[in-house]
Amino acid sequence: MGFSFLLLFFEVALIRFIPAHVQVVSYFINLVLISAFLGMGVGMILQARGRTTVIGFAPLLLVLIAAVQFFSNVWVQVPQAQGEYLWTTVVKPAKAVQTWGMEPVVFAVFILSTMVFVPLGSGIAREFDRFRPLIAYSINILGSLLGLAVFSLFSWLSMPPVVWFSFGSLYFAALCVDSRRALVSTLCLPVVLFLVYNLGHHEKNGGEIWSPYYKINYSVNEDHLDLSVNGSFHQHALNFSDKSVARSPYNRRAMQDFMAPYHFARSVDRVLVLGAGTGNDVAIALRQGAKHVDAVEIDREILRLGKQHHYQKPYADPRVTLYNDDARAFLKKSREKYDVIVLGTLDSQTLLSSMSSVRLDNYVYTRESFESIRDHLKPGGVLILYHLSGKFFIAEKIYTTLMEVFREQPLMRHIQPAHLFNFTFVAGWSDQIDDSFWDDPALPAFQKSFNVPIGPDGELIAKYHIPTDNWPYLYLQEPKVPGHYFSVGVFILVFSLALVWWGAGGTHVKRRPDWALLLLGAGFLLLETKSVTEMSLLFGSTWLVNVLVFSSILVMVLFANLMVIRNWLQNRNLQFGLLMATLLASYLTPVETLLALPLSLQWLVGSLLVALPIFFSSILFAMVFQTRHAAALALGYNVLGAVLGGLMEYNAMLLGTKPLYLLSMIMYLGAFYFLRKETARA
Repeated sequence: MGFSFLLLFFEVALIRFIPAHVQVVSYFINLVLISAFLGMGVGMILQARGRTTVIGFAPLLLVLIAAVQFFSNVWVQVPQAQGEYLWTTVVKPAKAVQTWGMEPVVFAVFILSTMVFVPLGSGIAREFDRFRPLIAYSINILGSLLGLAVFSLFSWLSMPPVVWFSFGSLYFAALCVDSRRALVSTLCLPVVLFLVYNLGHHEKNGGEIWSPYYKINYSVNEDHLDLSVNGSFHQHALNFSDKSVARSPYNRRAMQDFMAPYHFARSVDRVLVLGAGTGNDVAIALRQGAKHVDAVEIDREILRLGKQHHYQKPYADPRVTLYNDDARAFLKKSREKYDVIVLGTLDSQTLLSSMSSVRLDNYVYTRESFESIRDHLKPGGVLILYHLSGKFFIAEKIYTTLMEVFREQPLMRHIQPAHLFNFTFVAGWSDQIDDSFWDDPALPAFQKSFNVPIGPDGELIAKYHIPTDNWPYLYLQEPKVPGHYFSVGVFILVFSLALVWWGAGGTHVKRRPDWALLLLGAGFLLLETKSVTEMSLLFGSTWLVNVLVFSSILVMVLFANLMVIRNWLQNRNLQFGLLMATLLASYLTPVETLLALPLSLQWLVGSLLVALPIFFSSILFAMVFQTRHAAALALGYNVLGAVLGGLMEYNAMLLGTKPLYLLSMIMYLGAFYFLRKETARA
């Protein structure tokens, strides 16, 4: 259990730590997850061949952290391919002396992080030899569950990385007290802790905070609070006092641009701000005379910074009610109607989780999300949307989606030069504006049309694929897998095959690969990925929801193991049939159907649709796994299959998230084919 605990703990720690300092890794957020599976699988295969590698963990971790420190001071050129946008608001490191391309950095990080997990996989395999296969696997899952729980506690307490790595280092040293060589290797760990601490920032007028989502750096001066996440600019908390506005042209212009769309609001009595951040939108709403403001922000640490440092103290105003929640989740739970709903400059600049290529903010800009916002407006209410669109097609997609949902052409204002945002949209305005309104000389310059084709009957002709809950990729112009994802995926696949060939001695891989367990691993990771995105859509993209989903999956695997150990389920064909049936039901059930149900039924039906395929696939795996004599080698092949599943997950950018169920079914059908061949040979 000890090494299982440690592997999961360091897996989630490195998933948080590496992208915070090497931002390009955040575009491939399951990179560390895949490396953990690959390293664990190779380590278990090596141990099964009698080649223990546990003593290499500390030196390899030192090399990885040193590489992270090196790349944090390298200027990485991020490609901006046609039809795709990646954030490039990274501040160039002051000490940067080299320029690297994105792919070489990603390749290097993947190789080094993979090698870190090989010794931990070896340690897990060593523990496996003490128990029967299914008992050992259950203990492994329990250790992983505890590792996730401990790291989640550190995240909840906003502990910095030096605390994570100190805890993990002490735990590893405790596991190695019976091995002199391994204990000597732990002498590298103090150097690791020094490098981790050295990567932190310790400004006099600011600081560094680790929220459950990302690393936040901030600094405070007279006119604005600067806030960055994972090394990239995120937002300013601006001083809107008369003195500051007179002194700072930037603040004056930003305040005018924030207030401009309020000209189209019939009333501002009740306002909802989604993505409230440090409080600018709330301060503007109060300045416009709002009688009540509901402010929703997903990151509690950003809320706390707003409470402490925003110059107008909007969160201390008795007219304001704060909600630390996901925007979609809040809309689902709330029955309130609003005169104005403000969609702040939501952009997470990070991804949903370690298991998905969907960003935290993606589900906010889908057609279904805008429909929910529309339904929360009072008659005559308006939506005000601010956005920093890095490419023009992003603004066009937002415009097109609003037009489809509100059945009118939204107002649009393009702001140049850009500051906190470069586009403002107003939807729901047409019912209360007459022609004389446009004669007001004080009216800000808004366009009543955009470059969006309209058919002869007034119907919308979509120029680009608009985001939906099935394809929520606002930052892709069209469904596709961008070239750099393909090149990185090919590299990972080739490197994985080479590493497995080396670890297994080549001959064993060629003659006796365990295709059934490998395909079961690929299918399960695809299924797990889809479960995370589905539950995040239903219940919010908060880190707590993700932790609960991961924990529930591990608990379900343990329960499935128990049922097989007790011989309660023996019919493998029946389990396979139930798995296929539940996967097909999950694929055929539209998300809109679930969202239309009452909240309690959403929990029940949604949880069943997610849980049942996980449960039956876990039972099927347990039934196969208990037949394997070399438990460590068998599990090694299974987790290597997860590498394949992790790479296939990027197909969601081309196909949408729902078809991941179909890809998973294909993997399970392949596994069943090889299992039938095994039965025929027996």
